[in-house]
Amino acid sequence: MSVSQKSLSCTLEDISAVREAIARFDPSASTTIVGADKAKLRDIFAPTAHSNALDPATTLVLGARGAGKSFWASVLYNEDTRKLAADLYPRLGLDKLRVQIGFGGVGRAGASKAVIDELVPHGQERATADRFWHAVIAGAALKVTEPDQRHAPTDMLKRFADPQDWVDAMTEVDDDLSNRGESLLIVFDALDAISEDWGRLNGLIDALMRSVWELRGFDAIRAKLFMRPDQLSELRLRFVELPKLRSGAAKLRWTQTDLYGLMFARLAFDEEAGEAFDHFLVSLGLGKPPGKQEELRTWRLSNNETQQERLFEAMAGNFMGAGPRKGKTFDWPYNHLADGLGDVTPRSFLILMQNAAERSQSRDAGALVLLPQTIREGLREASKVRIEQLNTEYPWIKRVLQPLAGLRVPAAPQVFFDAWTENATVEAAVKIARKENALPPVLTGSSQNPGLLDREPDLANRLTKMGVLTSRSDGRYDMPDLFRIGAALLKKGGVAP
Repeated sequence: MSVSQKSLSCTLEDISAVREAIARFDPSASTTIVGADKAKLRDIFAPTAHSNALDPATTLVLGARGAGKSFWASVLYNEDTRKLAADLYPRLGLDKLRVQIGFGGVGRAGASKAVIDELVPHGQERATADRFWHAVIAGAALKVTEPDQRHAPTDMLKRFADPQDWVDAMTEVDDDLSNRGESLLIVFDALDAISEDWGRLNGLIDALMRSVWELRGFDAIRAKLFMRPDQLSELRLRFVELPKLRSGAAKLRWTQTDLYGLMFARLAFDEEAGEAFDHFLVSLGLGKPPGKQEELRTWRLSNNETQQERLFEAMAGNFMGAGPRKGKTFDWPYNHLADGLGDVTPRSFLILMQNAAERSQSRDAGALVLLPQTIREGLREASKVRIEQLNTEYPWIKRVLQPLAGLRVPAAPQVFFDAWTENATVEAAVKIARKENALPPVLTGSSQNPGLLDREPDLANRLTKMGVLTSRSDGRYDMPDLFRIGAALLKKGGVAP
Protein backbone atom coordinates (compact mmCIF):
# COMPACT_ATOMS: atom_id res chain seq x y z
CA MET A 1 0.00 0.00 0.00
CA SER A 2 1.40 3.44 -0.91
CA VAL A 3 1.88 6.26 1.59
CA SER A 4 -1.00 8.25 0.16
CA GLN A 5 -3.33 5.25 0.41
CA LYS A 6 -2.38 4.73 4.03
CA SER A 7 -3.22 8.31 4.86
CA LEU A 8 -6.73 7.73 3.51
CA SER A 9 -7.49 5.53 6.52
CA CYS A 10 -7.38 8.81 8.42
CA THR A 11 -10.44 10.96 7.66
CA LEU A 12 -10.20 13.99 5.40
CA GLU A 13 -11.46 16.05 8.35
CA ASP A 14 -8.44 14.95 10.38
CA ILE A 15 -6.11 15.82 7.53
CA SER A 16 -7.74 19.24 7.18
CA ALA A 17 -7.40 19.84 10.93
CA VAL A 18 -3.67 19.05 10.81
CA ARG A 19 -3.26 21.35 7.80
CA GLU A 20 -5.06 24.15 9.65
CA ALA A 21 -2.84 23.65 12.70
CA ILE A 22 0.30 24.13 10.58
CA ALA A 23 -1.27 27.19 8.96
CA ARG A 24 -1.70 28.64 12.48
CA PHE A 25 2.01 28.50 13.25
CA ASP A 26 3.32 31.92 14.22
CA PRO A 27 7.04 31.54 13.48
CA SER A 28 7.86 35.13 12.59
CA ALA A 29 6.93 36.52 16.00
CA SER A 30 9.97 37.41 18.09
CA THR A 31 10.29 36.06 21.61
CA THR A 32 11.13 38.44 24.45
CA ILE A 33 12.57 37.38 27.77
CA VAL A 34 9.50 38.67 29.68
CA GLY A 35 6.07 40.02 28.78
CA ALA A 36 3.35 38.82 26.44
CA ASP A 37 5.85 37.39 23.95
CA LYS A 38 7.82 35.33 26.46
CA ALA A 39 8.41 31.62 25.82
CA LYS A 40 5.30 29.45 26.19
CA LEU A 41 5.25 25.96 27.65
CA ARG A 42 3.52 24.55 24.58
CA ASP A 43 6.33 25.78 22.28
CA ILE A 44 9.22 24.16 24.12
CA PHE A 45 11.12 21.52 22.19
CA ALA A 46 14.47 20.45 23.56
CA PRO A 47 17.04 19.14 21.07
CA THR A 48 19.78 17.16 22.75
CA ALA A 49 22.43 19.37 21.13
CA HIS A 50 21.02 22.46 22.87
CA SER A 51 21.87 21.11 26.31
CA ASN A 52 25.13 23.10 26.38
CA ALA A 53 23.27 26.31 25.57
CA LEU A 54 21.14 25.96 28.72
CA ASP A 55 23.98 24.70 30.90
CA PRO A 56 24.67 27.35 33.58
CA ALA A 57 28.39 26.62 33.17
CA THR A 58 28.32 27.82 29.54
CA THR A 59 28.89 31.57 29.45
CA LEU A 60 28.52 32.37 25.76
CA VAL A 61 25.70 31.12 23.51
CA LEU A 62 25.90 31.92 19.80
CA GLY A 63 22.99 31.66 17.39
CA ALA A 64 21.84 33.21 14.12
CA ARG A 65 18.82 35.48 14.07
CA GLY A 66 15.81 33.20 14.50
CA ALA A 67 17.81 30.32 16.02
CA GLY A 68 16.18 30.66 19.45
CA LYS A 69 18.50 32.79 21.62
CA SER A 70 15.76 34.92 23.18
CA PHE A 71 13.50 31.89 23.42
CA TRP A 72 16.00 29.95 25.55
CA ALA A 73 16.81 33.06 27.60
CA SER A 74 13.10 33.37 28.34
CA VAL A 75 12.79 29.66 29.14
CA LEU A 76 15.57 29.98 31.70
CA TYR A 77 14.19 33.12 33.33
CA ASN A 78 10.52 32.23 33.74
CA GLU A 79 9.80 29.72 36.47
CA ASP A 80 7.21 27.55 34.70
CA THR A 81 9.30 27.07 31.57
CA ARG A 82 12.50 26.57 33.57
CA LYS A 83 10.78 23.76 35.49
CA LEU A 84 9.90 21.99 32.23
CA ALA A 85 13.44 22.52 30.93
CA ALA A 86 14.74 20.97 34.15
CA ASP A 87 12.69 17.84 33.40
CA LEU A 88 13.86 17.75 29.78
CA TYR A 89 17.52 18.33 30.69
CA PRO A 90 17.83 16.65 34.11
CA ARG A 91 21.64 16.66 34.29
CA LEU A 92 21.87 20.48 34.19
CA GLY A 93 20.46 21.08 37.68
CA LEU A 94 18.05 23.74 36.47
CA ASP A 95 15.70 22.86 39.34
CA LYS A 96 18.28 24.36 41.74
CA LEU A 97 18.88 27.46 39.67
CA ARG A 98 17.82 31.03 40.35
CA VAL A 99 17.80 33.32 37.30
CA GLN A 100 17.94 37.10 37.08
CA ILE A 101 18.13 39.37 34.02
CA GLY A 102 21.10 41.65 33.50
CA PHE A 103 19.86 43.01 30.17
CA GLY A 104 16.98 41.85 28.00
CA GLY A 105 16.27 44.64 25.54
CA VAL A 106 12.67 45.24 26.70
CA GLY A 107 10.96 46.87 29.68
CA ARG A 108 11.14 45.03 33.01
CA ALA A 109 14.11 43.04 31.74
CA GLY A 110 17.15 44.19 33.70
CA ALA A 111 18.92 47.45 32.99
CA SER A 112 17.23 49.53 30.31
CA LYS A 113 18.96 51.29 27.43
CA ALA A 114 17.90 54.63 28.91
CA VAL A 115 19.61 53.80 32.20
CA ILE A 116 22.75 52.69 30.36
CA ASP A 117 22.82 55.94 28.37
CA GLU A 118 22.46 57.96 31.58
CA LEU A 119 25.04 56.11 33.68
CA VAL A 120 27.56 55.38 30.91
CA PRO A 121 27.81 58.64 28.93
CA HIS A 122 28.64 58.40 25.26
CA GLY A 123 32.39 58.45 24.75
CA GLN A 124 33.12 57.44 28.35
CA GLU A 125 32.64 53.70 27.97
CA ARG A 126 36.23 52.82 28.87
CA ALA A 127 36.06 54.88 32.07
CA THR A 128 32.58 53.99 33.33
CA ALA A 129 31.22 50.81 31.68
CA ASP A 130 33.07 48.32 33.90
CA ARG A 131 31.67 49.85 37.08
CA PHE A 132 28.21 49.98 35.53
CA TRP A 133 28.15 46.25 34.71
CA HIS A 134 29.50 45.44 38.16
CA ALA A 135 26.54 47.39 39.52
CA VAL A 136 24.08 45.47 37.33
CA ILE A 137 25.57 42.12 38.40
CA ALA A 138 25.50 43.15 42.08
CA GLY A 139 21.87 44.24 41.79
CA ALA A 140 20.91 40.85 40.38
CA ALA A 141 22.94 38.94 42.97
CA LEU A 142 21.69 40.84 46.01
CA LYS A 143 18.11 39.84 45.24
CA VAL A 144 19.16 36.51 46.77
CA THR A 145 20.14 37.89 50.19
CA GLU A 146 18.12 41.13 50.17
CA PRO A 147 14.91 40.20 48.30
CA ASP A 148 12.87 43.13 49.63
CA GLN A 149 15.31 45.94 48.90
CA ARG A 150 15.81 48.16 45.85
CA HIS A 151 18.83 47.24 43.73
CA ALA A 152 18.77 49.74 40.86
CA PRO A 153 22.11 50.36 39.08
CA THR A 154 22.22 53.93 40.43
CA ASP A 155 21.97 52.65 44.02
CA MET A 156 24.55 49.94 43.37
CA LEU A 157 27.05 52.42 41.92
CA LYS A 158 26.84 54.50 45.11
CA ARG A 159 26.95 51.49 47.41
CA PHE A 160 29.97 49.92 45.75
CA ALA A 161 32.15 52.95 45.11
CA ASP A 162 34.88 50.92 46.81
CA PRO A 163 35.53 47.82 44.60
CA GLN A 164 36.36 45.75 47.68
CA ASP A 165 32.83 46.29 48.99
CA TRP A 166 31.56 44.72 45.76
CA VAL A 167 33.76 41.66 46.21
CA ASP A 168 32.67 41.26 49.83
CA ALA A 169 28.96 41.51 48.96
CA MET A 170 29.27 39.05 46.07
CA THR A 171 31.20 36.63 48.29
CA GLU A 172 28.39 36.76 50.85
CA VAL A 173 25.81 35.95 48.16
CA ASP A 174 28.03 33.18 46.79
CA ASP A 175 28.39 31.58 50.23
CA ASP A 176 24.65 31.82 50.87
CA LEU A 177 23.83 30.10 47.59
CA SER A 178 26.46 27.40 48.13
CA ASN A 179 25.07 26.63 51.59
CA ARG A 180 21.61 26.16 50.08
CA GLY A 181 22.90 24.00 47.24
CA GLU A 182 21.66 26.56 44.71
CA SER A 183 23.20 28.63 41.92
CA LEU A 184 22.46 32.03 40.42
CA LEU A 185 22.52 32.69 36.67
CA ILE A 186 22.43 36.26 35.34
CA VAL A 187 21.20 36.35 31.75
CA PHE A 188 22.13 38.96 29.14
CA ASP A 189 20.10 38.84 25.92
CA ALA A 190 19.39 41.13 22.94
CA LEU A 191 22.80 42.76 23.36
CA ASP A 192 22.53 44.51 19.99
CA ALA A 193 19.77 46.65 21.56
CA ILE A 194 22.23 48.24 24.00
CA SER A 195 23.23 50.84 21.42
CA GLU A 196 22.76 51.67 17.74
CA ASP A 197 26.30 53.07 17.62
CA TRP A 198 28.79 50.31 16.91
CA GLY A 199 31.72 52.13 18.47
CA ARG A 200 29.77 52.51 21.70
CA LEU A 201 28.52 48.93 21.47
CA ASN A 202 32.14 47.77 21.25
CA GLY A 203 33.02 49.50 24.50
CA LEU A 204 29.93 48.35 26.38
CA ILE A 205 30.20 44.69 25.39
CA ASP A 206 33.96 44.68 26.00
CA ALA A 207 33.29 45.84 29.56
CA LEU A 208 30.44 43.37 29.99
CA MET A 209 32.66 40.46 29.00
CA ARG A 210 35.36 41.56 31.44
CA SER A 211 32.82 41.78 34.25
CA VAL A 212 31.31 38.40 33.42
CA TRP A 213 34.75 36.80 33.21
CA GLU A 214 35.48 37.91 36.79
CA LEU A 215 32.59 35.77 38.05
CA ARG A 216 34.76 32.69 37.56
CA GLY A 217 36.10 33.41 41.04
CA PHE A 218 32.75 32.49 42.59
CA ASP A 219 31.31 29.01 43.01
CA ALA A 220 27.59 29.62 42.62
CA ILE A 221 27.27 32.82 40.53
CA ARG A 222 27.39 32.65 36.74
CA ALA A 223 26.33 34.74 33.76
CA LYS A 224 25.18 33.79 30.28
CA LEU A 225 25.46 35.97 27.17
CA PHE A 226 23.30 35.30 24.11
CA MET A 227 24.83 36.74 20.91
CA ARG A 228 24.80 36.38 17.14
CA PRO A 229 28.08 34.95 15.76
CA ASP A 230 28.29 37.67 13.11
CA GLN A 231 27.88 40.30 15.82
CA LEU A 232 30.73 38.79 17.81
CA SER A 233 33.02 38.65 14.80
CA GLU A 234 32.21 42.18 13.60
CA LEU A 235 32.70 43.89 16.95
CA ARG A 236 36.32 44.89 17.37
CA LEU A 237 36.54 43.68 20.96
CA ARG A 238 39.76 44.05 22.92
CA PHE A 239 38.82 41.69 25.74
CA VAL A 240 41.97 39.59 26.07
CA GLU A 241 40.19 36.42 27.21
CA LEU A 242 37.75 36.44 24.29
CA PRO A 243 39.41 33.44 22.57
CA LYS A 244 38.82 31.35 25.71
CA LEU A 245 35.24 32.54 25.97
CA ARG A 246 34.64 31.81 22.28
CA SER A 247 36.21 28.35 22.44
CA GLY A 248 33.80 27.34 25.21
CA ALA A 249 30.75 28.82 23.52
CA ALA A 250 27.65 26.79 22.69
CA LYS A 251 26.17 27.22 19.23
CA LEU A 252 22.45 26.94 18.61
CA ARG A 253 22.43 24.70 15.56
CA TRP A 254 19.32 22.95 14.30
CA THR A 255 19.62 19.71 12.38
CA GLN A 256 16.95 18.49 9.98
CA THR A 257 15.85 15.97 12.62
CA ASP A 258 15.55 18.74 15.24
CA LEU A 259 13.37 20.90 13.00
CA TYR A 260 10.96 18.15 12.06
CA GLY A 261 10.85 17.12 15.73
CA LEU A 262 9.93 20.70 16.63
CA MET A 263 7.18 20.80 14.02
CA PHE A 264 5.67 17.45 15.03
CA ALA A 265 5.84 18.38 18.73
CA ARG A 266 3.81 21.52 18.03
CA LEU A 267 1.21 19.44 16.26
CA ALA A 268 1.12 16.88 19.07
CA PHE A 269 0.30 19.56 21.65
CA ASP A 270 -1.97 21.72 19.51
CA GLU A 271 -5.18 22.19 21.51
CA GLU A 272 -7.45 22.15 18.46
CA ALA A 273 -5.74 19.58 16.25
CA GLY A 274 -4.05 17.28 18.77
CA GLU A 275 -6.68 14.58 18.40
CA ALA A 276 -6.64 14.74 14.59
CA PHE A 277 -2.84 14.43 14.60
CA ASP A 278 -3.22 11.47 16.95
CA HIS A 279 -5.52 9.76 14.42
CA PHE A 280 -3.09 10.54 11.62
CA LEU A 281 -0.17 8.91 13.43
CA VAL A 282 -2.15 5.83 14.40
CA SER A 283 -3.31 5.35 10.81
CA LEU A 284 0.36 5.16 9.78
CA GLY A 285 1.32 2.76 12.52
CA LEU A 286 3.46 5.41 14.23
CA GLY A 287 1.79 5.13 17.63
CA LYS A 288 0.33 7.93 19.68
CA PRO A 289 2.09 11.19 20.53
CA PRO A 290 3.30 11.72 24.10
CA GLY A 291 0.76 12.79 26.67
CA LYS A 292 3.16 15.20 28.38
CA GLN A 293 5.93 17.40 27.07
CA GLU A 294 8.35 15.82 29.53
CA GLU A 295 8.13 12.69 27.35
CA LEU A 296 9.26 14.45 24.15
CA ARG A 297 12.89 13.38 24.56
CA THR A 298 11.94 9.71 24.22
CA TRP A 299 9.29 10.16 21.50
CA ARG A 300 10.47 8.54 18.29
CA LEU A 301 9.25 11.41 16.12
CA SER A 302 11.48 13.79 18.06
CA ASN A 303 14.71 12.19 16.98
CA ASN A 304 14.19 9.22 14.63
CA GLU A 305 14.74 10.49 11.10
CA THR A 306 13.36 7.35 9.46
CA GLN A 307 10.07 7.71 11.33
CA GLN A 308 9.98 11.43 10.61
CA GLU A 309 10.48 10.87 6.90
CA ARG A 310 7.70 8.31 6.83
CA LEU A 311 5.31 10.75 8.48
CA PHE A 312 6.21 13.73 6.30
CA GLU A 313 5.90 11.72 3.11
CA ALA A 314 2.38 10.81 4.24
CA MET A 315 1.72 14.51 4.69
CA ALA A 316 3.32 15.83 1.48
CA GLY A 317 3.98 12.89 -0.84
CA ASN A 318 7.33 11.34 -1.67
CA PHE A 319 8.78 13.75 -4.24
CA MET A 320 8.69 17.42 -5.13
CA GLY A 321 7.75 16.50 -8.69
CA ALA A 322 6.65 13.50 -10.70
CA GLY A 323 9.75 11.56 -9.67
CA PRO A 324 12.95 11.69 -7.63
CA ARG A 325 14.73 14.11 -9.99
CA LYS A 326 13.08 17.10 -8.29
CA GLY A 327 14.09 15.91 -4.83
CA LYS A 328 12.44 14.21 -1.86
CA THR A 329 9.85 16.27 -0.03
CA PHE A 330 11.44 15.40 3.32
CA ASP A 331 14.92 16.70 2.46
CA TRP A 332 13.95 19.56 0.17
CA PRO A 333 12.99 22.25 2.76
CA TYR A 334 16.14 21.86 4.84
CA ASN A 335 18.43 21.75 1.81
CA HIS A 336 16.97 24.98 0.42
CA LEU A 337 16.74 26.94 3.67
CA ALA A 338 20.42 26.85 4.64
CA ASP A 339 22.41 30.07 4.55
CA GLY A 340 25.98 30.16 3.27
CA LEU A 341 27.27 29.07 6.68
CA GLY A 342 25.09 25.95 6.63
CA ASP A 343 22.62 27.16 9.27
CA VAL A 344 18.86 26.60 9.06
CA THR A 345 16.75 28.35 11.70
CA PRO A 346 13.40 27.27 13.14
CA ARG A 347 11.94 30.60 12.05
CA SER A 348 12.68 30.00 8.36
CA PHE A 349 11.62 26.35 8.54
CA LEU A 350 8.29 27.07 10.21
CA ILE A 351 7.57 30.03 7.93
CA LEU A 352 7.96 27.73 4.93
CA MET A 353 5.65 25.10 6.45
CA GLN A 354 3.09 27.64 7.64
CA ASN A 355 2.92 29.30 4.24
CA ALA A 356 2.70 25.95 2.45
CA ALA A 357 -0.21 24.88 4.66
CA GLU A 358 -1.99 28.17 4.15
CA ARG A 359 -1.69 27.83 0.38
CA SER A 360 -2.73 24.17 0.45
CA GLN A 361 -5.94 25.15 2.24
CA SER A 362 -7.14 27.04 -0.82
CA ARG A 363 -6.40 24.16 -3.20
CA ASP A 364 -7.66 20.64 -3.58
CA ALA A 365 -4.97 18.86 -1.59
CA GLY A 366 -7.06 15.72 -1.16
CA ALA A 367 -5.36 13.24 1.16
CA LEU A 368 -2.20 15.35 1.42
CA VAL A 369 -1.67 17.86 4.19
CA LEU A 370 0.81 19.89 2.10
CA LEU A 371 1.10 20.03 -1.67
CA PRO A 372 4.68 19.90 -2.98
CA GLN A 373 4.17 23.01 -5.09
CA THR A 374 3.08 24.96 -1.99
CA ILE A 375 6.29 23.89 -0.21
CA ARG A 376 8.18 25.48 -3.08
CA GLU A 377 6.06 28.61 -2.73
CA GLY A 378 6.67 28.57 1.02
CA LEU A 379 10.38 28.88 0.32
CA ARG A 380 9.70 32.15 -1.51
CA GLU A 381 7.95 33.52 1.58
CA ALA A 382 10.75 32.34 3.87
CA SER A 383 13.31 34.04 1.63
CA LYS A 384 11.39 37.31 1.60
CA VAL A 385 11.01 37.30 5.39
CA ARG A 386 14.69 36.43 5.92
CA ILE A 387 15.81 39.42 3.89
CA GLU A 388 13.41 41.68 5.78
CA GLN A 389 14.83 40.43 9.06
CA LEU A 390 18.37 40.87 7.82
CA ASN A 391 17.50 44.43 6.88
CA THR A 392 16.74 45.27 10.52
CA GLU A 393 20.36 44.48 11.40
CA TYR A 394 21.96 45.71 8.18
CA PRO A 395 19.79 48.50 6.75
CA TRP A 396 22.01 48.61 3.65
CA ILE A 397 21.43 44.98 2.61
CA LYS A 398 18.53 45.66 0.23
CA ARG A 399 20.54 48.36 -1.53
CA VAL A 400 23.39 45.89 -1.97
CA LEU A 401 21.15 43.11 -3.32
CA GLN A 402 19.08 45.33 -5.61
CA PRO A 403 21.67 45.64 -8.45
CA LEU A 404 22.06 41.85 -8.51
CA ALA A 405 18.44 41.17 -9.47
CA GLY A 406 18.23 39.20 -12.69
CA LEU A 407 21.80 37.85 -12.51
CA ARG A 408 22.19 34.11 -13.02
CA VAL A 409 24.27 32.34 -10.38
CA PRO A 410 26.79 30.92 -9.96
CA ALA A 411 28.72 33.71 -11.65
CA ALA A 412 32.27 35.04 -11.83
CA PRO A 413 33.13 37.62 -9.16
CA GLN A 414 33.54 40.33 -11.77
CA VAL A 415 29.86 39.97 -12.73
CA PHE A 416 28.93 41.00 -9.17
CA PHE A 417 31.55 43.73 -9.03
CA ASP A 418 30.41 45.27 -12.32
CA ALA A 419 26.77 45.34 -11.20
CA TRP A 420 27.72 47.10 -7.98
CA THR A 421 30.11 49.53 -9.67
CA GLU A 422 27.54 50.54 -12.28
CA ASN A 423 25.08 51.39 -9.50
CA ALA A 424 27.59 53.06 -7.11
CA THR A 425 26.50 50.48 -4.58
CA VAL A 426 29.34 50.66 -2.06
CA GLU A 427 29.05 54.42 -1.66
CA ALA A 428 25.26 54.26 -1.33
CA ALA A 429 25.41 51.44 1.21
CA VAL A 430 27.96 53.28 3.35
CA LYS A 431 25.74 56.38 3.35
CA ILE A 432 22.78 54.31 4.52
CA ALA A 433 24.89 52.79 7.29
CA ARG A 434 26.00 56.24 8.49
CA LYS A 435 22.45 57.53 8.46
CA GLU A 436 21.18 54.55 10.47
CA ASN A 437 24.21 54.39 12.82
CA ALA A 438 24.85 50.86 11.62
CA LEU A 439 28.11 49.05 10.95
CA PRO A 440 29.04 49.83 7.32
CA PRO A 441 29.33 47.07 4.71
CA VAL A 442 33.04 47.83 4.28
CA LEU A 443 35.42 49.43 6.75
CA THR A 444 36.14 53.03 5.86
CA GLY A 445 38.99 55.35 6.64
CA SER A 446 41.62 52.62 7.07
CA SER A 447 45.27 53.36 6.29
CA GLN A 448 45.33 50.51 3.77
CA ASN A 449 42.31 51.73 1.84
CA PRO A 450 40.91 55.07 2.99
CA GLY A 451 38.46 55.53 0.13
CA LEU A 452 35.55 53.64 -1.38
CA LEU A 453 36.89 53.04 -4.87
CA ASP A 454 37.38 49.40 -5.89
CA ARG A 455 35.87 48.14 -2.66
CA GLU A 456 33.51 45.68 -4.36
CA PRO A 457 35.70 42.65 -3.44
CA ASP A 458 35.52 43.77 0.22
CA LEU A 459 31.74 43.95 -0.05
CA ALA A 460 31.60 40.44 -1.49
CA ASN A 461 33.84 39.21 1.31
CA ARG A 462 31.52 40.79 3.86
CA LEU A 463 28.46 39.08 2.36
CA THR A 464 30.33 35.78 2.38
CA LYS A 465 31.07 36.12 6.10
CA MET A 466 27.38 36.84 6.66
CA GLY A 467 26.36 33.71 4.76
CA VAL A 468 24.60 35.68 2.00
CA LEU A 469 27.16 34.64 -0.61
CA THR A 470 29.23 31.48 -0.98
CA SER A 471 32.46 31.03 -2.90
CA ARG A 472 32.73 27.91 -5.03
CA SER A 473 35.93 25.92 -5.56
CA ASP A 474 36.17 27.28 -9.12
CA GLY A 475 36.14 30.85 -7.79
CA ARG A 476 32.58 31.72 -8.78
CA TYR A 477 30.12 33.24 -6.33
CA ASP A 478 26.81 31.60 -5.55
CA MET A 479 23.90 32.66 -3.39
CA PRO A 480 21.88 30.27 -1.19
CA ASP A 481 18.21 30.00 -2.12
CA LEU A 482 17.30 31.50 1.26
CA PHE A 483 18.50 34.87 -0.08
CA ARG A 484 18.63 34.30 -3.85
CA ILE A 485 14.87 33.98 -4.33
CA GLY A 486 13.98 37.07 -2.29
CA ALA A 487 16.73 39.02 -4.08
CA ALA A 488 15.40 37.92 -7.51
CA LEU A 489 18.54 36.20 -8.77
CA LEU A 490 18.17 33.34 -11.24
CA LYS A 491 19.56 29.80 -11.13
CA LYS A 492 19.29 27.01 -13.67
CA GLY A 493 16.88 24.39 -12.37
CA GLY A 494 16.27 26.39 -9.17
CA VAL A 495 13.08 27.87 -7.74
CA ALA A 496 12.22 31.00 -9.69
CA PRO A 497 11.89 34.31 -7.79
